[in-house]
Amino acid sequence: MKAALFAALILALTACGSPAGSRQAPDLVLPDLAGGTVNLATLRGKPVLVNFWATWCDSCRDEMPALEGIFRRAEGRYHVIGVSMDDNAALVPPFVKKYKLTFPIAIADRAAVAGYAVRGLPTAFLIDAEGRISRRWVGVLDMAAVENDILALINRRTE
Repeated sequence: MKAALFAALILALTACGSPAGSRQAPDLVLPDLAGGTVNLATLRGKPVLVNFWATWCDSCRDEMPALEGIFRRAEGRYHVIGVSMDDNAALVPPFVKKYKLTFPIAIADRAAVAGYAVRGLPTAFLIDAEGRISRRWVGVLDMAAVENDILALINRRTE
């Protein structure tokens, strides 16, 4: 049993902790709160920060104002997407209103959770302009580090 658990852990770490730019981001096509669809493939050409969160997650609530700040500073250079992991999607719109969130919010499905191997919240992924996972974070984000990583991806494209 321990060997199987260890093998599963190694596989998960290899899949999501791989070197920058080596793993293509799984497809992500989810309904958003505006009645449309968030489709990661349509955002290629610019970095994308994808943040998996839930209304019941204290750490997620704590980082929402900072995520909104990152989104407002994007100025078209990158995208920010929030993916709610709530079982009851009806809880999400009041949360978004309370926290005055303006970045796109999608509702997760099982395929998204499995594809990104989300095991804890919050979990965020930085996807480069070519659609590869550049970084993965589990837990509250260090927003300065996130912004530095985003800017590094932008600068790498312009060099």
